[in-house]
Amino acid sequence: MDSQIRQKTADAQRPKTVGTQRQKTHWSRLILLVLIPCSLFLTPSCKENQWIDWKTQNEIWLANKAQEPGVQKTESGLLYKVLKDPTPNEAKPNTTSTITCHYSLYLINDAPIQENVKFARINLAGAVPGFAEGCHKVHCNGIVELYVPAYLGYDYEKYDSDKYNEAEGYGTEGTTGYIPPYSTLIFQVEVCNIVSD
Repeated sequence: MDSQIRQKTADAQRPKTVGTQRQKTHWSRLILLVLIPCSLFLTPSCKENQWIDWKTQNEIWLANKAQEPGVQKTESGLLYKVLKDPTPNEAKPNTTSTITCHYSLYLINDAPIQENVKFARINLAGAVPGFAEGCHKVHCNGIVELYVPAYLGYDYEKYDSDKYNEAEGYGTEGTTGYIPPYSTLIFQVEVCNIVSD
């Protein structure tokens, strides 16, 4: 009788490695089966959520900017302000023009992306839509400030699709010149010359 009790006690104290291992393996597989499909569905929204505060800040900033004196809004949503247009008899660039211009580019937090770029040669057909549209607002020698919403900036290719929540911005995070997703672009542009139409 004592030997049976001792045997049961010993069995109870002995680690149940085989059963425990099977349970751990079972739970690990179950967790993977649940998490992998979920991650496939959640990744885009997680990317958007990572930048949701920045996206909201940009939307609020644009709404406030639209109320400022002299700021005009186009049908596309581009905001612009003509700072100088001294030669109204000169030509204006069109959608296929190649221009030379001076420009600077900033974000709403005043982070400089490109400052005082001189005599840049830009084909407007290949520029981001908001920049191209904004350059049409002044004649040669004119200066315009553009407030380009993200959907007319570097995220425009994803805006008209179901992938806007996967917006990537421009460049590599942590490097100079990086533009986060959902960023408003603030350009100050002086159109120097129309090279070709």
